[in-house]
Amino acid sequence: MSEEKVVDVEVVETPEPAKTAPTVSPTLTKIVGETAKVMESLGQALIKTSQDISNLMVVHVDKVTRAQLDLLVEAGVAETRSKAAARLLKESVQSRQEIFDKIEKTRAQIAALKQQLHTLVGSGA
Repeated sequence: MSEEKVVDVEVVETPEPAKTAPTVSPTLTKIVGETAKVMESLGQALIKTSQDISNLMVVHVDKVTRAQLDLLVEAGVAETRSKAAARLLKESVQSRQEIFDKIEKTRAQIAALKQQLHTLVGSGA
C-alpha cells in the first residue's frame, strides 16, 4: 500500500493597501496657480497684439534711413524705430495734405466716370 502524504495548506488573504487620495504639496499648488496667472496674462497680451497687428506694415528702409531712425530713438525723441517711422510718415502726409486732397478728388472723378461707362454699356447703347 502506498503511503499518502497529507499537507495542510492554509490560504490567507492579504488585505489590499488602503487607497488614499494623492496629496499635493503646497509648493506644487503655488506653482500651478502662478502658471495659470502667467497663461492668463499671455492670453491677454496675445489678444492685444492681434488687435494691434491690423495696423502693422513692413517697410524696407536703406541703411541711412535706419541710422536716422536709430538716432531719434537714442535721443529719446521716439521709443522705438517703428514709432519714429510712424511719426515721420504721419508728419509727411500731413505736410502734403493738399496733394492727397487732389488725389482723392481725382479718384472720385475716375469712379464717377467708371459708373457712367457701366450705365452706358448696361443700357445697350
